[in-house]
Amino acid sequence: MASLKKCIEQKCKDCCYDPMDTGTWRDQVEKCNVRNCALWPVRPMTVATINLQRKVKGSAVDVDSLVAGLDDEEEEQEVAPA
Repeated sequence: MASLKKCIEQKCKDCCYDPMDTGTWRDQVEKCNVRNCALWPVRPMTVATINLQRKVKGSAVDVDSLVAGLDDEEEEQEVAPA
């Protein structure tokens, strides 16, 4: 039995992919503009697009900006026992 993901991929590929056009089948399916298709929200996408969407939605963490505000070395202070 095929997985749900594989079934969606195959249906989208059958619908959109043209081997004579440019790009991979995922590139072509990603550009699908048939928004009334039930599979459109779950259509296969490239990893680059998924990562870009995460950044746009704000779920990606910008480590450089987090680290920029930190001092390189902080002096440790000894705490006297109470």
